[in-house]
Amino acid sequence: MAAMPMPHLPTQNALSDRVCPWCGSGDTRLIQRGYTGPTDEVDQYFTCDRCGKVTYELIAKTSREMRLGRFRAGGVYRDSAHQTRYLVSRILKVGLNEYLVYLKPMPAAEAAVAT
Repeated sequence: MAAMPMPHLPTQNALSDRVCPWCGSGDTRLIQRGYTGPTDEVDQYFTCDRCGKVTYELIAKTSREMRLGRFRAGGVYRDSAHQTRYLVSRILKVGLNEYLVYLKPMPAAEAAVAT
């Protein structure tokens, strides 16, 4: 019986590479969510060294913020501080009073269609 070739699997480095959705640069730095270790960030995002934009991957919200913000999967999240918009892809309850809101960036062309 002949050995079957294994399909190409991406390397760990390829999985961690992030491309800035706003300018297309690969020159980005990931800031991971975590309460211990090198960071105490509640949100996970990456910054682009080329254009300076911040791109959120997930944000943490309390139950009260969830009610007031009216977050829902398929909705649009506006980050007024960085003048960017995101599509809410899913919401996960992770504790008694914490939700993780997973975001997908909406570059300018997509954002104009969503409004």
